[in-house]
Amino acid sequence: MRWLGLRLRIAIALVASVVVACGALTLTTMQWAADNREQVVAQQLETAVSVDADWLLESLERNPSARHLADLATTRPFGADEQGGEGLLIGLPTRTAPFRPDQSEQYVYLDNDIPLHERLTGCLADAVDGLRTEESSPTSFTWWSRSCGGYMIGYAMVVAPEKATVPLWLVVRARALSEVVDPVPGLGSTLVAYSAAISLAALAVAGLLAARVARPLTDARKMAEQVAAGALDVRVPVRGRDEVARMSVAVNSMADRLTAQIRELEHANEAQRRFTSDVAHELRTPTAALLASAEALGNPETRDEAAAQVAPQLRRLAGLTEDLLEISRMDAGRAEVVPSLVDVMDLVAEVVADAGAGLIHVTGADSVMVPVDAARLRVVVRNLVANALQHGRPPVEVGVDRSAAGVRISVHDCGPGVPEELRERVFDRFVRGDAARHGASSGLGLAIAAENARLLGGTLSVDADGTTFVLDLPTAATHAP
Repeated sequence: MRWLGLRLRIAIALVASVVVACGALTLTTMQWAADNREQVVAQQLETAVSVDADWLLESLERNPSARHLADLATTRPFGADEQGGEGLLIGLPTRTAPFRPDQSEQYVYLDNDIPLHERLTGCLADAVDGLRTEESSPTSFTWWSRSCGGYMIGYAMVVAPEKATVPLWLVVRARALSEVVDPVPGLGSTLVAYSAAISLAALAVAGLLAARVARPLTDARKMAEQVAAGALDVRVPVRGRDEVARMSVAVNSMADRLTAQIRELEHANEAQRRFTSDVAHELRTPTAALLASAEALGNPETRDEAAAQVAPQLRRLAGLTEDLLEISRMDAGRAEVVPSLVDVMDLVAEVVADAGAGLIHVTGADSVMVPVDAARLRVVVRNLVANALQHGRPPVEVGVDRSAAGVRISVHDCGPGVPEELRERVFDRFVRGDAARHGASSGLGLAIAAENARLLGGTLSVDADGTTFVLDLPTAATHAP
């Protein structure tokens, strides 16, 4: 049934449940009616056979030598009535004597041309065989009933008085179940008709319920189609607090996550396109300069000047290549952080000594021990100091102080600072001011510094004046994934 729609499957399932319930109820009711009818007939036959057994004992008291029905009293309490059924009397000379059909004498007849003992030979033989195991006192009888051969049969085993010639008698009353009048005529057809009507009504109700149940799924499908078409703000309406409502909430949450991921991917794609364009632009300048220098090397008059331009451009190209490789490792998540206990003051002093100690002033405590990756911290400090020397004005002040969160390293210069329109984007890749566009800067130094600060578990920011960069590091060993 998978090829059917969900709404149709729900409707079919509901209608099938109603049909099965109606069918089971019909069959159960009809079986109950049949069992109840058999029970009523059995009670009637047991009453008749017990009265006949009393009559038989009274007759045997008067005539103990009786061997046949004709020897007994001719007046019996039951005649040829339908409720009492047909009557049969079997006299057994001994308990071990085999049963012979000719021993049977029918004393109540109904409309049937075949004698009762011929119709119930097997049933009578079984009953006689059962009498051989019974032990009863004289002048007593026991009765029972059972269905056999399409008849309901009542039996009474009568033990004659001790002086009687025939010690054991079997009184039988039988009635064909097919001839019993149904107390509820047309019960089966009535139940079938009502079941059909209920099933038709259930079909209409099932259609409404199926539409109601399937509506949230239809809404979810439409929402998914609209989201796929670009309508990222469409959501499924949530009604109530049942399972359908919870499903709608889950679908909306999934749509929120997918929408966020789609927007992140779009942002990442845009950043990747911009990054590729910036890389191509940055590579164009040293490549063009190297190409011009290579052409000038063939002219003896410009050879010396061209040769002098080759080394700076190669150094610029090599630095850009290293920066791009570092950025790619960070983007791929392959950047490793190896923390160790580092004296931040010693590390800053080394960076300042390499950059030019005469232009830089360091302040702070004598020793600040922090568990950090020394190589990455050195890259951050070196980039900040180089940025201050290249784009600011000396003197440059580097401060190392303890803060509430850990350690703070600040780098301040006396230049004009980062232009106000660039302060929010200064740590983005290839972001440079107008003055820096004509220098050797690639616009990746601060981006690499900010990413290294993140990997160290810290933050890198620029103050509101645009002349001070601040690196905050935690004192506990930590790093970002």
